[in-house]
Amino acid sequence: MKKEDENIKRLYSFLNGVTGKKTVREQQTILSVLRKTMDEVHELLVEGPDGEPGPVPDDMNMIYMIMSQVAYEFNVQNPFPDKEKFYNIYKTLEDFDQVTWADILEYGSDKEEFKVPESVAKLMEKNCISGFEEVLIPEAEKFSYVLESLTTTYDESHFTLMTTDLLYYKLLTEMYTFNEMVDVELGDIYKTNFTDENYHVILAAPSFGRGRANESSDFIGKDYDMIAIQNLAAHLTKKEEGTLSIVMPAKITFGGRQTKQLRDYLISKYNVKEIASLPAGVFNTTRVKTCLINISTDKTDGVKVKRYVFDKNDQKNEETTNLVAEDETTLPNDKFVKMDDWNVDRIFELQDDEWLSFQESEVEKRKLGEVATVFRGKVVRKQDMDNKDGNIRVINISNIGNYDIDYSSLESFKEEPRKVANYILQDGDLLIPARGTAIRVAIFKEQSYPCIASSNVIVIRAKNKELNPVYLKVFFDSSLGRKILLLHQQGTYIMNISYKELNNVEIPFLPSEEQQTIADEYTAGLEEYRKAMQAAEYKWSTTLERLQSKF
Repeated sequence: MKKEDENIKRLYSFLNGVTGKKTVREQQTILSVLRKTMDEVHELLVEGPDGEPGPVPDDMNMIYMIMSQVAYEFNVQNPFPDKEKFYNIYKTLEDFDQVTWADILEYGSDKEEFKVPESVAKLMEKNCISGFEEVLIPEAEKFSYVLESLTTTYDESHFTLMTTDLLYYKLLTEMYTFNEMVDVELGDIYKTNFTDENYHVILAAPSFGRGRANESSDFIGKDYDMIAIQNLAAHLTKKEEGTLSIVMPAKITFGGRQTKQLRDYLISKYNVKEIASLPAGVFNTTRVKTCLINISTDKTDGVKVKRYVFDKNDQKNEETTNLVAEDETTLPNDKFVKMDDWNVDRIFELQDDEWLSFQESEVEKRKLGEVATVFRGKVVRKQDMDNKDGNIRVINISNIGNYDIDYSSLESFKEEPRKVANYILQDGDLLIPARGTAIRVAIFKEQSYPCIASSNVIVIRAKNKELNPVYLKVFFDSSLGRKILLLHQQGTYIMNISYKELNNVEIPFLPSEEQQTIADEYTAGLEEYRKAMQAAEYKWSTTLERLQSKF
């Protein structure tokens, strides 16, 4: 819909006024029925003696009967049960011819329905469509902002627009009635055999964050997005290059188990052309972090990896804000195939100068799992916490500071110590939040009461005296250490560190004497810092007290 078209805006305002506040779906239904009714009525025009079209039929009963038949054909309930009210609305809308089927399809807020914005669609199309190609756009209503532009710009290509929604099927059919280069079909991409055709280009934005689809074992995963990418890739043409450009939740790039199986399957069957992370907020209806993946049936020179952000120099409105690549690199295919995941942030971190320098240095390195035991804290039900008779204290994320643990505000629960023996913290254990918005590392000091970590906290325990916990904290607090921890996070907007993956983290393993020297200097420096802060706070508080006493 053309946002600047005042006639269309007035039309929607008018309909809201006379029909009451409706959902986007209800308004689209009303507009569709009205549009088609007027088309049908105008087809009844009869030529006059001079060859000019005669007057538009103006019989209330006949027009209402046509509208009722249109509603039936659209498979929707009659939106105008009151005949006279409908007729008054019909007569009022003399300028309705100005509203196209594309306008109706685009109608509605993308905050209510998932829509692919123009900025993302541009990325999807630019490396795909050229000359004559067979193009498939499943769930085409999600591309409503760009459908008209795509089919007009690439008018040499043949488009198949697919949907599972009967109303959208009717809308799209009416929109492209006279365009022989566009076919509209009913089809469900989450089902096997949804089509017998293969395509040069497929543009898709499948459902995600909707639970799990009830499908057969033909698919590796059961989530809608996982089924879609496997199912659609199978319908790329193999005689020539076929490309699938698909929006996916970011977990496809780092998830384990079935998600990793799916990545391995896609690499074995196809070639990944490009993986790009999309900025937060690019889709208004979801907070799930997303990425754009291009998969090809043809050989590629390498895998392009990009990180997109909003163009700060773009002065256009929200609907047309462009995306620009903040970071861009190309990985050789042989290197990409050997990667455990496709995490875009991790790929760029691995190209960081500090990280590369560490990897190339002669400093001895050990995997954390070789010198320490890494485990996650215990799950404690919320209703069991704050027990006045609790004998076990629990350290939560909120208790972990940058340097220390706040033992004064620990919650507690009642349990036999033997049942939580494997979780009881020991002096020198390192605690790291497993999730949240910031990485903090603190060292546990043994208390007079037993303590455990909550399930949102990761515990790192040195296996022997070869690893100094204070030294390890100093390393994880460093710029390089933070980068290494971030490399092993699985989160999207919220940090989510995998304790299992931390076992594979490489740390600089200095001789014990050097570790102790670093630990001693850190401890002494921290104590000096605390004393300085206490002195500064005392001086400031006494100054305030002296000044305020003058009033």
